[in-house]
Amino acid sequence: MQQIKIIFTGFLLCMAIPLAAQETFIIDKDTLELRKEVKGTLSLYWTEEAHRYRYFVQKGDRMVELRNTDGNQEYKEQLAKLTADADIKTRDVQFVLYSLKHFTNTYNSLIEDEYSFNEATENIQQRIGLFTGLTNNIYTENPKNILAPVVGLEYEFYDPNLAPRHSAFLQLRQSFKQDDYRYSSTALSLNYRFKALYFSNFDLHIDTRLATLYYSEDSISITNDSGEVIAVKEESGFSFTAPLSFGIGTDIQVTTNSYITVGYNDIFAVVWESNGNFPIDFTIGYKYNL
Repeated sequence: MQQIKIIFTGFLLCMAIPLAAQETFIIDKDTLELRKEVKGTLSLYWTEEAHRYRYFVQKGDRMVELRNTDGNQEYKEQLAKLTADADIKTRDVQFVLYSLKHFTNTYNSLIEDEYSFNEATENIQQRIGLFTGLTNNIYTENPKNILAPVVGLEYEFYDPNLAPRHSAFLQLRQSFKQDDYRYSSTALSLNYRFKALYFSNFDLHIDTRLATLYYSEDSISITNDSGEVIAVKEESGFSFTAPLSFGIGTDIQVTTNSYITVGYNDIFAVVWESNGNFPIDFTIGYKYNL
């Protein structure tokens, strides 16, 4: 188990070194589906192609694609020409959505007397998923190393433009009792996900369980000196912990809005102590874009 922790920690260190409405435009004979981020005298649009982001601004009937070829920051000159009628500087504008959004909002507020910031719809992508699998619950007493079935529900959210590799998710997970293993639990957890490998239709990610609220039930056998069971003690109750447990998983796209998910969970934890068994916690599921 200690070797698994060392290997996984090394892997982590290596990796460390609501949706906008779309509109169709024909730009330079290219038909594009663009998402409107800011609406005003200067409107801001964007699209994503194979994890490459393109930004467009519209003023009147003129639509301009902002350019940053090889980091030459041509977009600053483009914005300066389009906003020459206001006292606004482009020096500190970065070629990312939040910075371009702030710039266009600021310009519009200087030009329009009754302009309201952030008129665009939100840019948070949301996914909901269901999963099932088997676990040996290595952070509980499980002397016979019994596998128990689990089912769960997951709600994930992330910004596909600013931080496509990072997401947070809430997970509700139920582990069931078995004949020879009378432990069950209901867990609601807050988690972080980092996509170490990220492609258009596939990713390999690392999951970290940050905080968990548990309700568990367990039947503990009490034995005498001869090893005979003389009583059974029933325990149940709530607990809250920050386990910092780690797992890995993958999302495989099967349609435009849906994914097959596979997870190997709770491989090791910083806070919890394992029972010494080899970790077995595999799940498979289905995830859908909301």
